[in-house]
Amino acid sequence: MVKETEDPTTTESTESTQTTQTTQTRDDTTAERARTAGAGVRRVSVTGARLLREALRHGGDDLPAALRGADDGLLLSALDEGLPAERAARVVVELVRRAPERGPELADAVCEKVLLAQLYLDPPPRAQGGADGPAADPGRRLRVRNALMLYEGLVRPYARRGAMPELMACVLPGLWTAADGAGREVVRRIVGTRQMTGFGEKGWKALFGGVAEECREHEEAAARATRRETRRRWRRRGADDGGGLDLKPGQLWVSALLGFIAVALVLIVVIAAG
Repeated sequence: MVKETEDPTTTESTESTQTTQTTQTRDDTTAERARTAGAGVRRVSVTGARLLREALRHGGDDLPAALRGADDGLLLSALDEGLPAERAARVVVELVRRAPERGPELADAVCEKVLLAQLYLDPPPRAQGGADGPAADPGRRLRVRNALMLYEGLVRPYARRGAMPELMACVLPGLWTAADGAGREVVRRIVGTRQMTGFGEKGWKALFGGVAEECREHEEAAARATRRETRRRWRRRGADDGGGLDLKPGQLWVSALLGFIAVALVLIVVIAAG
């Protein structure tokens, strides 16, 4: 009786097939877990944004927890929506509070966003559209304080590392020429601290270049107004001189005599011709 033996080739093929199936199953499971985790992150993010928005709207005891639970992106998005100054101050305090916890890359990213947003100095839409213009924003002073807090806590350390001086050169003139003067007040108070401003050479050059251009425009406008006023006066004076001759008594006699002589000459010519 001959004993049957297993074919090694068949055995290896079977084991390879089983290994492939196991690997494929593991990959499918990993991919499914990744998809599930990604969906969970998105759900948490959306939920966190909604919770933060509601907490900022209503305040109360839930606000501190909502602020601590929100990441930097959610906090910056909340500021982007244009919060009233008092609510924005709570977000600013939280952004600055966690500054020591950020690594250099994240710190630079947050700082760049803050700079591009002009330190979030713009008043909320209701204040911008008020009947009295910038004066209708009652939180202007607090917005200035928020901007200074952002600068001291986020921007100044960023500037000390020498990152993105070109960005500072873009932001500084924009602050100085802001419509309601809040940015100019922020710049003055930064300079008034007698510390290194962090504006850098490019920032100062851009600022002085913008100020010089603004002065030149004012001077040209004043010169144009002066020229217009001078032309208007000359036209008015010419109209007054041509509209009515103000002759003195002596000038009247001379005019009458000249007229008499002209008439006499005409008569002489007529009689001589006849």
